[in-house]
Amino acid sequence: MIQMIQLGNFLLMDRDEFREWLSKQVVSRNIDRLQVHHTASPNYKTRRMVNGTAQQDHFECLEGMRRYHLSEGWSGTGQNITIFEDGKVAISLDRNLDKTPAGIRNANSGAICIEIIGYFDKGNDIMTDKQKRAIVHVYACLVEKFNLSIDTNHIVYHAWFTYGGTRLNDYTPGESSKTCPGTAFWGDGNTIAAAKKNFLPQIQEELNRLKGQNNISEEDQPMTKEEKADFQALQEQIKQLTSKLSMDKIPDWAIEACVAAKNAGAVDTTSGGSYDFYRLITVMYRKGFFK
Repeated sequence: MIQMIQLGNFLLMDRDEFREWLSKQVVSRNIDRLQVHHTASPNYKTRRMVNGTAQQDHFECLEGMRRYHLSEGWSGTGQNITIFEDGKVAISLDRNLDKTPAGIRNANSGAICIEIIGYFDKGNDIMTDKQKRAIVHVYACLVEKFNLSIDTNHIVYHAWFTYGGTRLNDYTPGESSKTCPGTAFWGDGNTIAAAKKNFLPQIQEELNRLKGQNNISEEDQPMTKEEKADFQALQEQIKQLTSKLSMDKIPDWAIEACVAAKNAGAVDTTSGGSYDFYRLITVMYRKGFFK
C-alpha cells in the first residue's frame, strides 16, 4: 500500500517504498559516489524525541533545513535524500537525483548526498534501529540502481575531505572539514577502518538480500488475489471431475437401468461405476437392450 506523502518541496515515504520509487527514476547525470552525512543540527534533541518518537513534524524539519540552505545562498535544499530516526525517507524535490547536491564543497560532481538526521559525535545521539535499517536499505538500493561497488571510493564520509574538497587518506582532525557523519557513527566512528568494519558489510548484506528477492522464480512468487481465486476454481473443477470417475452411489436416474442390465446378465455389478458408465447403461436401457 502506497504511503508516500508529497508536501511542498519534499516527498516522504516509508523505507520499504524507496526501492520501487527509485526504480522508476530516470537520472541522466553520471553517478559514481554516495556521500554519507549526519545533519548535526537538526538532531534527536532538536526533534524533541519522547520515548523514541519525534514531536516535530517531518516536513517542518525538512523545510527548516531548506530555509537555512537558502540563507547560505544555495539554490535549494543541499541534500538529495534525508533519512529520519523513525526510518522515513525524504526526497528533496528541489534537489532531485538528477541535480548535483551541495554536500561536500568542490566534491559533489557525480555524487548523491544523503543526510542522516542526528548528531553522531561521541556523547551525543544514539542511532535508532529503525534508522539503521533504513540507512543500509537506501544505500543498498542506490548501489543497485547505479551499479556501484561497495567500498570507500564509492561510499564516502564527509570527514575524509578537507574544507576545500581535497580527498584525504582518512579522517584527520585539524585537516578534515568536519567530523561528519560523526566520531561515533554506526558505533565505530568516522574513519575508513570503521566504515570497512561494519557499515559497508551491512550494506553488502542488504544488497545480497535484495538480489535474493530478484532471483525468486516466478513459481515461488506469492499468488495474487486473482490467481488464488482461479486456483480455487480449478481445484473445484478437478474435484467434480474426479468424483465422476468412480461414484460412491448409483445416481437415482440410473437405478432402474442398472437393475435391468444386471437382470439381463449384461453386467456382473453396477456399483462403483463412473458417471459415463451410468449414462451409457441408461441410454441402452431406454433403447430396449435389457428387456
